Amino acid sequence: MAGTQTTATAVAEKPVGAERWKRVLSTLGSLQGYVGLALVLILGISTKGGIFLSQSNITNAVGAFASRGILAVGETLVILAAGIDLSVGSMLGLSSMVAAMLLVQADLPPVLILPVCVVAGAVMGFCNGAGSTWLRIQPFVMTLATLSVFRGLDRQISNNVSVGTQIVGPTGKLSAHSDQFQLFGTPGHNLFSGILGAGVYYPVLAFVITCVVFQLILSKTTFGRHIYAVGGNETAARLSGINVNRVKIAVFTICGLLAGFAGPIDAAYSASADPLAGGGYELDVIAAVVIGGAALAGGRGSIIGTFVGVLILTLLDNVLGLNAVSDNLQLIIKGLIVVVAVVLQRPDLITSFAGFIRRTFGRGGGDLATAAVSTAAPGPSGGKNTGRKS
Repeated sequence: MAGTQTTATAVAEKPVGAERWKRVLSTLGSLQGYVGLALVLILGISTKGGIFLSQSNITNAVGAFASRGILAVGETLVILAAGIDLSVGSMLGLSSMVAAMLLVQADLPPVLILPVCVVAGAVMGFCNGAGSTWLRIQPFVMTLATLSVFRGLDRQISNNVSVGTQIVGPTGKLSAHSDQFQLFGTPGHNLFSGILGAGVYYPVLAFVITCVVFQLILSKTTFGRHIYAVGGNETAARLSGINVNRVKIAVFTICGLLAGFAGPIDAAYSASADPLAGGGYELDVIAAVVIGGAALAGGRGSIIGTFVGVLILTLLDNVLGLNAVSDNLQLIIKGLIVVVAVVLQRPDLITSFAGFIRRTFGRGGGDLATAAVSTAAPGPSGGKNTGRKS
């Protein structure tokens, strides 16, 4: 009897320990963005100290990543609705080229260029949404196709040639419109200079305002609740009266709209529009969303989390660059961080793997020995339980 009780107690303790670890890992997963941000800050302070914490360094780092941060906000909405958009980089690249060509060839003022790019981006996003709902094409496949289409359009209208945005006038100075265009993101050109000290760097301001606006939309509006509902359980959302297709088309359209909004920022930052601009941005964008705690299956995440994820990647890029880490290693590190972020969202994977290791290499032999002792323990009659019928 004593042997049987010991075995039963040991078996009962295992689920308790597993549940305890699941709770710990679940808590860590919910805080992964903040933990990651703290680790990056510690790494930057310990390796580069004053240089890393300087206002100019932080502003330049966030400004360089701001266009991808804006893309990440749109990607968050799509992922929350259980979709994915792989074409965000191509949409930004095409919007960037449209902005540069309108500035150079049509000589439009930046105040008109921006809304044209926003509308162009919204149209591209609508195409993604329409294809994934009305044509019932998987979002992954649909946006993979439009990634190629939009990139091809970008290269076609530019003849595979970069278009500079700094046009010199007859006086040897930049034209008035080119000078104004620099406020969209050219380093050293800030808004409200003289009013707010050195001014405000437009890409940083645009990114922060975008995050605030869409966090409020998600948390305070019916549309935001519908996005979570569609991503959490599409069938239940449809049965409750939500127009699922309309919500999906809307989030893809907003994602494209924000790509159009980020296009002129990217062109101004680089002082030119390149036919390959935005290539690979989808990796950074999706990584920021996942690191921020959003579930790729949909229904869970927030703009605040994405904001933290963007900061992590921004400052990580900056720290690795200050420490002269090669671009190749940076890509490897980013990929590993995404894997860790996804695993932390699934604590059951860690506990299952730990259980497999324990059974295979650790306590497997001990468990077999315990079973053997239990089998050989005296039965109710006081004799040995041999397993034979008397």
